[in-house]
Amino acid sequence: MDQQAHRFDDARAQRFLPRDGVEKIAVLVRTTDPDAQTEIDTRFGRQRLRGEFYVVADGDASYGAARREFEATHRSVGPNRWVKSAPVYAYRADEPHLVETVIDDHVEGSVRARPGDWIVRQHTGEVMVIDDDAFSARYVAEGSEAATT
Repeated sequence: MDQQAHRFDDARAQRFLPRDGVEKIAVLVRTTDPDAQTEIDTRFGRQRLRGEFYVVADGDASYGAARREFEATHRSVGPNRWVKSAPVYAYRADEPHLVETVIDDHVEGSVRARPGDWIVRQHTGEVMVIDDDAFSARYVAEGSEAATT
């Protein structure tokens, strides 16, 4: 992609909490080489993962997630079953943007955000794009009535 990568805009971001009861299936893929690289094709593009990672089934989407980042933002609720436990910061894209997901100075993937998509930063610093339907199903604005019920 020839467009310069979008920088996360802290001034536009709002804090969101994970909705209760949204479970994911995740299976750890182990490797003896911490620099081993694996490519996964997802519906939102190609991911380039390094080291150990989880293969995640989340609703109708499947993707890879770096082990450290996944475990820092989720908690296990059973064998291979996880729920999101960490808040995120996010804002809606108002124009097309190229967003790169970077883990330990390694570009894991690039996604083009469309107007209405959410640009999301995990508390670990990982930035990603989530479409509006998926974002609304998974997160609620902190301080909203839905966040306290």
